[in-house]
Amino acid sequence: MGRLGWSVVLLALSGCTGIDLATVNPPGVNLSGEWVLDFGDSDAAPDLRNDPQSRATRGAFGRGRGSGLAFVVHDFQVLRADKLTIEQNRESMGVRYQPGVYRDLSWGKRQRGLWKVYAGWDGVDLVVVSRANDLEVTERCVSSGQRLTVAVAVEADGEQRQFKRVFNRRR
Repeated sequence: MGRLGWSVVLLALSGCTGIDLATVNPPGVNLSGEWVLDFGDSDAAPDLRNDPQSRATRGAFGRGRGSGLAFVVHDFQVLRADKLTIEQNRESMGVRYQPGVYRDLSWGKRQRGLWKVYAGWDGVDLVVVSRANDLEVTERCVSSGQRLTVAVAVEADGEQRQFKRVFNRRR
């Protein structure tokens, strides 16, 4: 799918407030395994702390703790990871991001610290919607054989950004 196609998908995802996600794994879909970043097919890891396009770096963001976009990059390790190790079962999934930390996801709605997280399945795609105050991050994981594409739509600081990270299953 081209860059324009991904932009359309990600923009649609960012407005998915009424999405209904299944809490049962689709038959035959298992994302378990080791996944290595395909640098050529992925967007570069964003450095939003120093991004001149961000209103936060131009002084328009009123929080004392810094840009909401930079905060998202810190909390959503997939935007920086070079490798994922996934363990999946019927009710949940654990992801070790390298570099980064371990993340546990349970299907359904949960409160995880600052974030209200809604995770589940839209057909064969895993979707995770995370909201906190004026921040929203939607991750859509699309598996096609030995490739895993993670489309990330971010709404923060009054801006919308989209990122695509593509991983290949390590054999």
